[in-house]
Amino acid sequence: MIRLTTRLLRRDLAAADFRLLLIALVIAVAAITAVGMLAERVKGALTGQANWLLAADAALLSDHPLPQHYRNGQLRMANTATFPSMIRSDGRTMLAAIKAVSAHYPLRGKLDTTLGNAPAPLAGEAYIDRRIAEQWQLKPGSRFQLGQSTLTVRAVIVREPDAVIDFSSLQPRVLINEADLPATGLQGPGSRVKYGLLYAGEASAVAAWTAQLKPQLQRGERLEDAREARPEVKKALERADRFLQLAGLLAALLAGVAILLAARRFVQRHYDSVALLRTLGASQQQIRQLLGGELLALVLLASLSGGLLGWLGQGALAEIMGYWLESTGNQSLPASTPLPWLWACAYALLLLAGTAGPQLLALSRTPPLRVLRRELQPGLRLGLQWSIAALATLVLLWLTARDLKLALLTAGGLLLAVVLCGLGGWLLIRLLLSLPGAHWRLALRPLARQPGLAVVQLGALTLGITGLCLLTVTRNDLLAGWQQRVPSEAPNHFAINIQPEQAQPLGALFRAHGLSEPAFQPMIRGRWMARNGQPVEPASYPDERAQRLAEREFNLSWGEALRADNRLLAGRIPAAGEQGWTVEAGLAKTLGIGLGDTLEFDIAGTRVTAPVLALREVNWDSFRPNFFVTGTEGMLAGQPSSMITSFYLPTDRRGILPEIANHYPNITLLDIGQLLDEVRRILLLATEALQLVLAFCLAAGLTVLAAALELNAAERSREAALLRALGATQSRLRRLWLTEQSVLGAVSGLTAGMAASSTGWALGHFALEVPVAFNLWLPLLAMLAGMLLAVSVSMWRLQRLANSTPAALLR
Repeated sequence: MIRLTTRLLRRDLAAADFRLLLIALVIAVAAITAVGMLAERVKGALTGQANWLLAADAALLSDHPLPQHYRNGQLRMANTATFPSMIRSDGRTMLAAIKAVSAHYPLRGKLDTTLGNAPAPLAGEAYIDRRIAEQWQLKPGSRFQLGQSTLTVRAVIVREPDAVIDFSSLQPRVLINEADLPATGLQGPGSRVKYGLLYAGEASAVAAWTAQLKPQLQRGERLEDAREARPEVKKALERADRFLQLAGLLAALLAGVAILLAARRFVQRHYDSVALLRTLGASQQQIRQLLGGELLALVLLASLSGGLLGWLGQGALAEIMGYWLESTGNQSLPASTPLPWLWACAYALLLLAGTAGPQLLALSRTPPLRVLRRELQPGLRLGLQWSIAALATLVLLWLTARDLKLALLTAGGLLLAVVLCGLGGWLLIRLLLSLPGAHWRLALRPLARQPGLAVVQLGALTLGITGLCLLTVTRNDLLAGWQQRVPSEAPNHFAINIQPEQAQPLGALFRAHGLSEPAFQPMIRGRWMARNGQPVEPASYPDERAQRLAEREFNLSWGEALRADNRLLAGRIPAAGEQGWTVEAGLAKTLGIGLGDTLEFDIAGTRVTAPVLALREVNWDSFRPNFFVTGTEGMLAGQPSSMITSFYLPTDRRGILPEIANHYPNITLLDIGQLLDEVRRILLLATEALQLVLAFCLAAGLTVLAAALELNAAERSREAALLRALGATQSRLRRLWLTEQSVLGAVSGLTAGMAASSTGWALGHFALEVPVAFNLWLPLLAMLAGMLLAVSVSMWRLQRLANSTPAALLR
């Protein structure tokens, strides 16, 4: 049996349908292996070195200074304080993420610098990010200014154990000793400092202390330990992992369609050989063993080839996503185990069993009499075949998504997308069939004869092209549309942490440089404590964003007039001397705040209570200081505050920035252009990673196209023989088939381009509210790409039929 299986395998490897089965399985294994290995490497970095991500065994994090009773003399402790601020050197300025640490930092893990494994910096010294060193050409011994202090560069940071993935991670790090912090003068009212108290010690002692601390935590305080280290890192990477895995599974499912079609051709081709084996005495059980052994060998070949391709793919993904991976504090990720590849092999086996299994079982029931009566063939219950394939698909989605609801939604969305794309393309083909001329009707007859197969081909190819269009041209259209929405002279710099007494001389400095004096807005930090007399409980909100908003401190301001970039939706603006809040409408909806509700804020220990008198809409794209909640001057003027402003600065007038930094070292300047460039770079990295996965989807779609051609190869052969017998030349056949495949590819590309452009337009107008025009070029470009792909994949197979003689084809 093994020898016979080996001989059949060698013979079938020469057949196109068997090679297509192999290619489809390779795509499925490669896609799932690539994203699976990447996910395991990232997870290993997060869980294998959990306490490195905290630089401790536990960390107490807060947006306000931590009281003394949180300290424990039986554990080792370290302090941290992080905030954004400007650094200066030789007239240059840069926004940096400052972290002040105590002498024992880090308690766990290593602080890698160019000096090796280094302790915390000494007083008067600093470790700087590589970006600062390269941009400013700083080296050990160089000096720079931070606030009112001058610090000496001691080393360059190579790896920081507790780096974060948030706004501050966009800025290069400067690590200083906490003893230098007071002299900088950067901790005034309104400064955005995040405080941390790190703990390390025996596991039992740390567990006992954290259990004792949890009931004492106040609003704005959060306790993390090694088991739940760095939730913001884990959550961001888990979401990316889930999204990439679903995209990888999409490629596998499209490959499953190709397997389904290629298996049908495989079964058709083996009717005679199975019938001959039955006449020689082979039982159905032996036939099943023979075919099963051959397909297991096929899965083994696909697993080895797909595993290698997937391993190369995950290496490319890890390289593309290096920005985030470095932010976890790891220079290199741990190597992946073979487990994701084994899972991919199991997925491929399940995919093959679910799509090809019913057909192969039917093949084993081929009657021996077919040797004499070729019209006899085993009955195949199509309903059972599709039910098993659908069940296998759902199981694969559930295993990947780990959520039945998400699996059902994904399956429904995939089915709907394929059907809609396929039907849209089919309608276009029906229109083309009505065109005058025998050439069109003759060329498109194969598609018209099997509409179900045509819809599957169109849907699979369209889906692959649509995904890549959305992540390339449409992405750029959305970015360009958003940039066009921003006024040409919109503010491109923010200045925060301005002390009230500095506003007037700072305005005079702008006038001295021939610039318009910016408008200064007061900014007060307050914590939302109660609504209508009931304490605010962030955990009571089901929405994660609502929980974060309820937990955080708000930036409050005052002003009696409605600003030009605000629009009143409900209520009225408080009159002079009246007490009342105005609330941004989106925030009010998220937190369930309505007109007339009484809100209470804690501002530096003082409770301020007033009713909500207005709901307003804010144009955030104005790039001017705006606030979720504003009050009146009579309510807030006496509270500790700082000032904020934004201003437009032409490129040739940037000389004022170093002067501001030198005269007012406490002021933090934010260059919006640099931040937008960084956000754009992150978006490009994310879409590049997804493009690599969706390339597997496009390859699977092309495999579906090739499998469909192979499925009706016998019918095409008979049609070609008849046409040749009736006088059609080889060149005429080539033109007919070239027209058919060009139309198939062009319709797929046109549908994909229109779908991507429509999706981009809808996202722009209804979700992002940016002026995105329908891209007329994209459908044309996608149509050309579809034509080239379809023709290049199909013509190599059809060329052989065109070169055959009528006699050979009829035989």
